[in-house]
Amino acid sequence: MKKSVKRLTIIFVAAIGIGIYEQFGNPFYAVKQVYEKYETKKEEYQPNYNTDKQTYSKDLIKASNNQFGNASAVVALDATNNKFVYMQNADQKIKVASLAKLMTLYLTIQKAQKINGWNQIVNTNDDGLRRLGEDSELGGFRFKKGHKYTVRDLYKAALVESSNNSAIALGNWVAGNNVKFIKMMNEQAKAWHLNATFVSSSGLENSDLKKFGYAQVGGSDAANMVSARSLAEIADHVLSVYPQVVDDAKQTTEVVDGQTLINENSLLPNKPFYDSSLHVDGLKTGYTVAAGLCLVATAQKPGKNRLITVTVNDYTEFSDTASLIKLVNSKSKYFN
Repeated sequence: MKKSVKRLTIIFVAAIGIGIYEQFGNPFYAVKQVYEKYETKKEEYQPNYNTDKQTYSKDLIKASNNQFGNASAVVALDATNNKFVYMQNADQKIKVASLAKLMTLYLTIQKAQKINGWNQIVNTNDDGLRRLGEDSELGGFRFKKGHKYTVRDLYKAALVESSNNSAIALGNWVAGNNVKFIKMMNEQAKAWHLNATFVSSSGLENSDLKKFGYAQVGGSDAANMVSARSLAEIADHVLSVYPQVVDDAKQTTEVVDGQTLINENSLLPNKPFYDSSLHVDGLKTGYTVAAGLCLVATAQKPGKNRLITVTVNDYTEFSDTASLIKLVNSKSKYFN
């Protein structure tokens, strides 16, 4: 069974009997604003996500204890002023599936921009990568023999369809090989002071990567372990260096090399959980059996602050994300 079919089955079964949107009534304490636009953020962008720590805790939106009880972790980041406005188990390392691809995409974008490398050809001849793309469970985007794929091709495949072999190939392009790239991921996480440990560029656990020859870092069952808070910060860095990412992430389908990429973000137009009032324009879905359903969403109303939300191991990820966005919007003039 394809991973997308499994994912949709979980989503629709979970949606039965629950309300997609809920009413919220707790007061919100307004956050201090910096009014920073993404267009002004630069490559050396180093935000302080804990500005004004004395008022930090009271600035968080309050919600009932079971508001997002289906999720292992939930956060919402005001990306315009670099301040978290909602946190639930935000700092615990947790398996995050393909949300880890955001770090892979960040490092890929950095190199592509630095050397004008978007149109460079990526080596996709490795037999393991080809078999991974053809796998009935973990595949999707196929590396066809004799075909040449650019950095932009594989970036789109990894972002829109969450292609695992594309993410690994991009890592190899960035660093020279898989092990070196994962080292780069962890070095970048350390530089940003994240609570994160990476063992794969795709987000797959080593137990899935074994048969393809890419379980090269960590133990046989090792997984990427990243806090929800850290995921939001990684997403913010991606947006800071490449705001155009949302133009790609909001596409429900994309055609690359004759293959149609399917975006599984059900908050986008013509998808089951779409709501035009939310203005969702990205960013990345994730799923493995071990990590559960995961989502990093981005949203921005015209003229308002940009919001980044994260839900991890949440079988109602889309309804919870919609409820979280509505909660933030209802409590702050900077979002509604």
